[in-house]
Amino acid sequence: MPPKGKKKGGEEDLGLMRAARFGRVKNDLSMGFVGLPNVGKSTLTNLLAGNNHAEAANYPFCTIDPNVSQCVVPDKKFEHLATTYKPPSIVPAVLKVVDIAGLIRGASEGAGLGNAFLSHIAAVDGIFHLVRAFDNDEVIHVDDSVDPIRDLETIEAELCLKDRDSLSKVVDREKERVRKEKGLSRASEPPLSEVFQSAYDKCKDLLEKNTPVQTGDFKDAEVEIIRDWQLITTKPQVYIVNMSQKNFIRKGSKWLPKISAWVKEHGGGQILPVSCEFEQNLADLGDNKEARDAFLKECTEEAKSKGLKGPQAEVRSMIPRIIRSGRAALCLQSFYTCGPKEVRAWTIQKGTLAPQAAGVIHTDFERGFIKAEVCNFDDFKALHGGQPSMAKVKEAGKYRQEGKTYVMQEGDICVFMHNVTASKKK
Repeated sequence: MPPKGKKKGGEEDLGLMRAARFGRVKNDLSMGFVGLPNVGKSTLTNLLAGNNHAEAANYPFCTIDPNVSQCVVPDKKFEHLATTYKPPSIVPAVLKVVDIAGLIRGASEGAGLGNAFLSHIAAVDGIFHLVRAFDNDEVIHVDDSVDPIRDLETIEAELCLKDRDSLSKVVDREKERVRKEKGLSRASEPPLSEVFQSAYDKCKDLLEKNTPVQTGDFKDAEVEIIRDWQLITTKPQVYIVNMSQKNFIRKGSKWLPKISAWVKEHGGGQILPVSCEFEQNLADLGDNKEARDAFLKECTEEAKSKGLKGPQAEVRSMIPRIIRSGRAALCLQSFYTCGPKEVRAWTIQKGTLAPQAAGVIHTDFERGFIKAEVCNFDDFKALHGGQPSMAKVKEAGKYRQEGKTYVMQEGDICVFMHNVTASKKK
């Protein structure tokens, strides 16, 4: 698959909007870690959440129930607003991440704890597909050897097998629906619509090739039909490769080119190399800034000794990027409300209109929506002069009023005007 063009700001599409076509229209969407046992799912979930409440034991089924974490979204715009207004209440945006127990070969047929785990995967809205690319004799591999390509094949095959099973039932359901709609007898063979048959055939072809459905080319009418089938592989995926600290620092592994080729062959997607070993060592230093800086400097010097130069030699945590990538995969964005009492980041989906964004704050705001007073963050930053006020922004003519058809943009600072009249008693 050829690379996607760049969006404004240089952000790569990576098929995220394509995958989002099939998703739920909600603001509290979640990402789930999927992978074989002992690839680092619980460890990475702990690191993302900045705590250790998930049980990260060296045992294949230590995470029986999904473990849900709320991960604070790294956001420099929000930090600037909080620093400027200095309110007693500061509420950042969060990403919900679910640590799902490991799948094994045969999970779609009930092997291991497969059926329960697959239902947990079905319940999340996007997938962090984590694979192991590090050697460690102390960490058991369920297949006794490290081979991320084999592991990718195993997980993708199990997800596609589950979807093939789900797909095998949709035809009978559609026939039953048509019979009831047309008042036909149960013995009759009702005709299926051309759009339904086309959507079914495309999905079947993709799944038989162990390729996620969300990577396919579908018409809008087909997407509407497929969305109701709730197939696991319609969910957006971000591939995360867990490397050793040594390989992470030198930014190289014999597996990365092979993983990249495999992902391209299976519809493409974003690949993030990380090292749980490195991230854990950094996290163990806690809030000791001097110790953290010294550790990162030591790692950067090691990278330079391997021949890396300039920005490529800089070693930094991948935790913020993982959180942002999960949020982007779900097509989520933030708008802000600011005042002397509170600065808050509110989560909405891309494409949300102003009244629906107001409804995230309170349903009355949507019901009685009049207008939105909006300021672009970059304008506020350039004009406010250190003051927690919109006065200079208004003087510059950068404070505007928007109506019901306004599409919210990333980083909007908003005040919503609304009026809800109580219904008269009869």
